[in-house]
Amino acid sequence: MNYKGEDRLEKFYTPTELTDALFKLKDKFCDVEITEYLENSAGGGSICDRFDKPYIAFDIQPDEHRDDIKECDYLKEKIEYKKGRVAIINPPFQKGLRFLYKSLEECDWSFCILSQNSILNLDYIKYWVEEIQLWRNYNFNKDGDGNACKVSITLMAVRKRREGDKYEFEN
Repeated sequence: MNYKGEDRLEKFYTPTELTDALFKLKDKFCDVEITEYLENSAGGGSICDRFDKPYIAFDIQPDEHRDDIKECDYLKEKIEYKKGRVAIINPPFQKGLRFLYKSLEECDWSFCILSQNSILNLDYIKYWVEEIQLWRNYNFNKDGDGNACKVSITLMAVRKRREGDKYEFEN
């Protein structure tokens, strides 16, 4: 999670525990042959470091030592859909759903960390959520410097809806 507002950056790198949980969701639900990964707010690259296939990565202000992460505003980047591309992302919470929706136009799946409020605002008509995990009061350690940020988060496995997908609450 890296970007907050137009004039302020927040850098809360994805801890190994959360990266592991995202990859477990991918292993459990991803039903496509992965050709490429996408990380749309890569920060220090902790998620990218786990990719076992080619990837594209973006960040509004990447760490200086990461030439593999393109410096840009991901939401303004034109990226064509690619079959087999999978997003594993920890976007900024304020714009989390925008990052998720854009990734799902470019990828077959998105495995993401979002704020818990996101589950209330997700477009369930258009998107299929295989699993939602609620993590209450998770302690992100800002930049590893001891400045903590406790926040309740969701980890989700999301894709576009397919013919025949039907939630239990639908008629």
